[in-house]
Amino acid sequence: MHADRSPLPRLTPAFWGWALLDLVGVLILTVGAAWLIQGRAAILPGFPAHGVHAWSCVAGGGILLFVAAVKMMVEVMHATARQNRAADDNTAS
Repeated sequence: MHADRSPLPRLTPAFWGWALLDLVGVLILTVGAAWLIQGRAAILPGFPAHGVHAWSCVAGGGILLFVAAVKMMVEVMHATARQNRAADDNTAS
């Protein structure tokens, strides 16, 4: 590696998009969890209205968190591979 290049991968706009989606998932999960803890809408007035909405928020937020985290890791791995330019059978001599 050259001395003028950072060892950290360059984060792409796709990474930041998935990070934003991850934050949305955290907020959705938090809204549902707050209702389950307090038994009423604690963060957003009137939402969730009942337990089914709250459990849906917890499940949907958790799924969104998982998918976004996996996609962010994939973006970092791709950025690292582009930065390292690993040799393959076509370019190695």
